[in-house]
Amino acid sequence: MFTHWGYPAWFATLIGVLELTGAVGLLIPRITRYAILGLTVIMLGAAYTHLANHEGIQVLRPVVFLAVLWAIWGLRRTAAG
Repeated sequence: MFTHWGYPAWFATLIGVLELTGAVGLLIPRITRYAILGLTVIMLGAAYTHLANHEGIQVLRPVVFLAVLWAIWGLRRTAAG
């Protein structure tokens, strides 16, 4: 799909590596905030891509993931004090 959207084929691998790195970062309390910020950028890019390609309903997935990420942020802040 990345080439269909106008991105180079290697971009799919890069996004996958960044998402995996972000997922691991969510498990490490000290860097959770940075992982959430990085994943937020990726999800905003995904939402934009779906909207720009007139795939309106597909935008729900990254929006839901964004909501989960920010809920994690809030839970981590509450747990930290």
